[in-house]
Amino acid sequence: MADDRKTSTQPSSHRHVISNANLISRLTMASRVFGLLRDKICSYFLGVGVVWSAFWMGFQIPNLFRRIFGEGALTALFVPAYTKLRSEQGVAAADQFARSVLVLLALVLAAITIIGECVVLPLALNNNLLPENRLAAGMIALMLPYTMAICVVALLGAFAAVHNRFASQSLAPITTSILMALGAALPAMYFARHAPLSDRIWWVAAAVLASGVVQLLMLGITAHRSGLRWGRLEFSSPAVKSVIRQMGVMVVGFSAVQINTFLDSQIAWWFSPDGHQGSHYLHIGSWHVHLPMLTGALGKLSVAQRIYMLPVGVFGVAIATAVFPRLSALAAESRLDDLKELLRGAFRRGLFLSIPATVGMIIVAHTLISAIYLGGHVSAADVARATRAARWFCAGIWAFELQMILIRVFYAFHDSRTPMKVALAAVALNLALNVLLIWPLGVAGIAASTTISAIFQCVLLLSLLRRRIGHLQLRSTGGMLLRVLVATAAMAAAALAVAAVCHRWLHVLPAHPIVAHIITLLFLVGVAATVYALAARWLNISELAHAPIIGRFAHRKGTKARSEV
Repeated sequence: MADDRKTSTQPSSHRHVISNANLISRLTMASRVFGLLRDKICSYFLGVGVVWSAFWMGFQIPNLFRRIFGEGALTALFVPAYTKLRSEQGVAAADQFARSVLVLLALVLAAITIIGECVVLPLALNNNLLPENRLAAGMIALMLPYTMAICVVALLGAFAAVHNRFASQSLAPITTSILMALGAALPAMYFARHAPLSDRIWWVAAAVLASGVVQLLMLGITAHRSGLRWGRLEFSSPAVKSVIRQMGVMVVGFSAVQINTFLDSQIAWWFSPDGHQGSHYLHIGSWHVHLPMLTGALGKLSVAQRIYMLPVGVFGVAIATAVFPRLSALAAESRLDDLKELLRGAFRRGLFLSIPATVGMIIVAHTLISAIYLGGHVSAADVARATRAARWFCAGIWAFELQMILIRVFYAFHDSRTPMKVALAAVALNLALNVLLIWPLGVAGIAASTTISAIFQCVLLLSLLRRRIGHLQLRSTGGMLLRVLVATAAMAAAALAVAAVCHRWLHVLPAHPIVAHIITLLFLVGVAATVYALAARWLNISELAHAPIIGRFAHRKGTKARSEV
């Protein structure tokens, strides 16, 4: 009877995961649209040169902590532990654990923030430093407290996700986008119109700080509605001690991409004239080494990162976030066969969305970057440099998305050491490739290094996972992958044909170049999505039925959906 009950409830559970993944995708897409509008406004008024590079140095610090602590290692530890406590010891014990971890996180981040301020504030106030480096230190000092807010927000979002509340955590970044856009536009249009960019950028940094307060209020209300109440704390409980013990190991394992991104930004700053007062040479004693990258390298890199993170955030994060609570529950119940089936479904869904996203983003990268960033303080040369880097990043979209799922499987089994070892190897590979590739490729070499490292990490994690839980029976996925590649090839051919027609006809019309790029982008995306959906329908790829937006093209009658996620 128990087995029958388990079998009967499994499809509804899978449909629930699908519904959650699609909801997160839609909400994340809305958030990304606001992010692109923010980027358009900020780049128009501030450019993507040295000043924006200095801002990005400061903005990346809290985002690094958010991805490591809030959305990364801590969430990966918190969700399985909370789920297990809730099922074994009841709601009261689970909520006490949640409160304790939340307060402990806030205390640790407060200490990190204070220590960080003690380091960067003297640098920001040191008149002996180069102005660009002082500005970068000032940006870090101002936005460092945002670390506390954004990490607590991410943990509150994880708590809400366990209770199937996804809206607030997906929409919270919209507040940052709106406030940053206002911080860039209002001073330039009204009260600081003639101020230099290095003065106006402070308004944007202050807007980031203010957005953290707004997000705290939003997620605090959501967590309260999900049942979180203030009460007694217990830092010495076995569950909290287990989180503390595993935290250091998981920070490395879960955050290889984020660590690589942070290291990439440091290389872009110090191996370009940005960190050397415009000098194109690095002076090491009596040696004078020509720097491999041009001015504003970090600004261009930030643009490229924004482009490839668009589909990764909309599809990859959505799938991984929706599937993780279910993976944790199956692992806790030792239902290995069901876990493998869920994993295969996640893989099929991930490949169905990430393969065309990889190819499509490579094709539309230049048009997309031009539509968003061209104009104001951003030139066509800036767009060209950012496009080269973006295409290298986009080549690894499928790997970035799949590794999010793979890492969560290990953490569902409370195995933090394997992902850590793989991550350390990926970080080392990325650093080595950076040193080799920035000389022939410039800032695009940093993007290529990150992509190669992500593919390496993905392949190695998959191999080690098969050793741990046995054969994953991915043969059906291989057949589906072949059909996805055929559909993607049809999509690419159609998109390239549309791009050629638009380039020939739109640019002879008396329209603004940005208008031409926007029209081209709309045609490209519309045709590519339609052709891919029709090809998937003709090839009978069942994952189409559960895909966001293009799922309406699927056969609604008589279609047997094999996708579990």
